[in-house]
Amino acid sequence: MTVAGRVTAGRGRLAVSRPRLVAVQDRTAGIHVRLPDSLVVERGDSLRVRGVVTHAYGLTRLRGAEGRVVEAGARTPAPLPLTVNTAAGEQHEGRLARVRGRIAGKGTNRGGDYLRLQAQGTASPAQIEVFVAERHGDRFGLDRFAEGDAIEVTGVVGQYDFEAPYDEYYQIEPRGRDDLAQVGWPSTYLRAALLILAGGGLVGGIVVIGLRAAVQRRTQELEESRARFRRLAEATLEGIALHEADGTIVDANASLAQMMDTDREALIGKDITALLASAPSVHWDRAEGRTDAPVETELVHADGTTTPVEVETRTVTTGDEPVHVCAVRDLSKRKEWEDEMLRAKQEAEQAARLKSTLIHNMSHELRTPITTITGYAEVIMEEAEEPHRSFALQIRESGRRLSDTLQSVLDMAQIESGTLEVTVQEVSVPGVVRDVVDRHAQAIEDKALTAELDVPEDCVVATDRALLYRILNNLVQNAVKFTEKGRCQVRVEPVAFGVRIHVRDTGVGIDPAFRPHLFEPFKQESEGVAREYEGTGLGLALTKRLVDLLGGAIEVDSAKGEGSAFTVELPSLTEAEASAPAVAEGPMN
Repeated sequence: MTVAGRVTAGRGRLAVSRPRLVAVQDRTAGIHVRLPDSLVVERGDSLRVRGVVTHAYGLTRLRGAEGRVVEAGARTPAPLPLTVNTAAGEQHEGRLARVRGRIAGKGTNRGGDYLRLQAQGTASPAQIEVFVAERHGDRFGLDRFAEGDAIEVTGVVGQYDFEAPYDEYYQIEPRGRDDLAQVGWPSTYLRAALLILAGGGLVGGIVVIGLRAAVQRRTQELEESRARFRRLAEATLEGIALHEADGTIVDANASLAQMMDTDREALIGKDITALLASAPSVHWDRAEGRTDAPVETELVHADGTTTPVEVETRTVTTGDEPVHVCAVRDLSKRKEWEDEMLRAKQEAEQAARLKSTLIHNMSHELRTPITTITGYAEVIMEEAEEPHRSFALQIRESGRRLSDTLQSVLDMAQIESGTLEVTVQEVSVPGVVRDVVDRHAQAIEDKALTAELDVPEDCVVATDRALLYRILNNLVQNAVKFTEKGRCQVRVEPVAFGVRIHVRDTGVGIDPAFRPHLFEPFKQESEGVAREYEGTGLGLALTKRLVDLLGGAIEVDSAKGEGSAFTVELPSLTEAEASAPAVAEGPMN
């Protein structure tokens, strides 16, 4: 799928723990995008990216395979004004929005700081969270707000839900400190502006006394200005109405009359609020003395049918009289596009559920006969004599190889579908290392290799033990497979954010030309029927994705004929971080 739009949040600017996640939107919808490593974008860039739409934990995102920045002037779309009730839903997911609410709670967990917003002045249970990951430090300054404060937050609407049907735990993701502001009191700049305007009005009144001779000329200019405004109003596709302070329409353009399926003269004298399904919200900002923001509502026709519209009001002054202008934009097409995006999201969720079911069924149907085969092979090995014992040994080893291949394929499928669960616990790293080395002890002995371990006994990290075992097992298995003589070394060092693991060997090494394809599935340096080493090419690809899933990073340093050194960095996780989709690299980035 190809997505094109403006970047509303650049790489590393969202208040989440994954720096490769950005937000892109056009005039109809928005989506989270995981950028390729080589693509660099900034807020306001016009981006075109191609990739695969995935869905995990309620969040629809595009895993970008390739993309480019379109040459155009930088422009960031205006945020969509939403209430807490409307923001806590999937129809605005991925879009830049502005939400006002009252802080119902705040706190800190192992992942970072959060504010829980609730709609002001209502008893609605709807809530939305503002979450800032620990890696961003004090960049957002949540400590300046207290429970009960009314704040305005600008950011990208997201979701990190833990289980189907994915209709809870919505959040808005700010991009910087300026995206959070306390509301309720006029700012110093506003008070200064009011004083300047008051002073200017006084001076203007004095000047008017001395300019009576210019009244006729100014009147003529006003008439010309009104004529120009009339021509512009008739040329625009938006419906425009001029109305009094009480809502009485005094003039309207042809576009508004066409929207209402009536004549322009029939609109004059009507109350503008009678044409709108939720008219009180249109005048809310004006009652507070602020510039109005666009509001979504419905236009009510004479036959009772409705049309979704966006309404924006302004008050301008012509001469001595204020003129209230109401602009009405037809949203029918945009709503159709939003419905299509929603259907696509639901279809992606259904596909993810079907894929998960297929994976579990295949796992059961394939593991059972493999386990039976290897079990009987071990029985034959214990009771039979040569050459039948050797035959049974080959059967057992082939069964184990097939089981490992099956496990790799299933793990890869679960990661791609977002169904592989991460269970965080305190893991003793030395115990995992010993289990992995013991599994390959026979192969190490057969090749007369030296196994060197340097692991502090008190090294502990909060992560998933099974996934950590899979990562180490794949790396050690490769080190033994590709080393004919010399040594295999595993060294572990605790670091501030978690743990750093080094796996080195003195094997065949990796050709520099193959390095870009090292972590691609089913890619091997030696391919074809005459290949030198067995395997499916899934080991390192799976290792890379498991490291990403645990929020870490992996690097490789290798020279052909001299061996390879893999370095894995894994952070200590919280339950919240483990439940979020893996969309970024780890601490090395």
